[in-house]
Amino acid sequence: MTSFDWRTATPEEVDRQYSPSQFALRPLNDYLGEYRTRSAPFDEVNLVTSGQPLLIFIHGGYWQALSAADSRFNAADAQRLGISFHAVEYTLAPHASVEQIIHECLIEVARTIEMAQPSRVVLAGTSAGAHLAAMCARDAVIAPQLHGVALLSGVYDLRPLVVTPTNDALHLNENSAIRVSPLLLNSSAHLRNALLAVGQHESSEFIRQNSEYAEHLAAVGTQVHSEVVRDRDHFDLPYDLLTAGTTVGDWVLNILTEDSHVA
Repeated sequence: MTSFDWRTATPEEVDRQYSPSQFALRPLNDYLGEYRTRSAPFDEVNLVTSGQPLLIFIHGGYWQALSAADSRFNAADAQRLGISFHAVEYTLAPHASVEQIIHECLIEVARTIEMAQPSRVVLAGTSAGAHLAAMCARDAVIAPQLHGVALLSGVYDLRPLVVTPTNDALHLNENSAIRVSPLLLNSSAHLRNALLAVGQHESSEFIRQNSEYAEHLAAVGTQVHSEVVRDRDHFDLPYDLLTAGTTVGDWVLNILTEDSHVA
């Protein structure tokens, strides 16, 4: 069986590979409803306490859907564990370009760290949020302050999206996609630890991008843990961020609560 190549595939084939709901264990609307239900009790609640370990989370939605209000589904775990939690808000496409969204996230992440003065900090993101977290983790000011970055089900080379309906709101061409693709840019040597995780029930393209970006970071000295997580898909993997006994949760909690780096 030959591997998928987005350069020679039809636009329809590429679109299927980059449509996570096609591979998910449950209907997309089930997950979106859960995000809102789990997040609702923490809307308008300040979840950041100065000096605590801090998890900053950037939501997905292909840069054009969801919000911080839909993205506090890990807040109950954070409160129980004495961990501060902040969900990043950003302007959605088409009202902002991908480059503008990256800039907004850079400002928000830096501001949150400065405000919280955390004992330790992990920056996490899922799907488009993993891309945005990866771009933030390249920043020369932000990267040295991060104890780790948890990137879940991310797209790190945006060129395949140019031929898909996802691009209707993004207005990317090959050149502009390259400029915002962390897989195609020099990585920050300041980044210490990275988790690259993708669900078992995801397309071969998401699994490939996860693996290739893990190699990209490891090549510049980042300590990388990369894994395809069993029994998880694109939409339920972020539930594990602060759940002990899971691949993702154990890694994040180790970074946030231990003095040593992940081995």
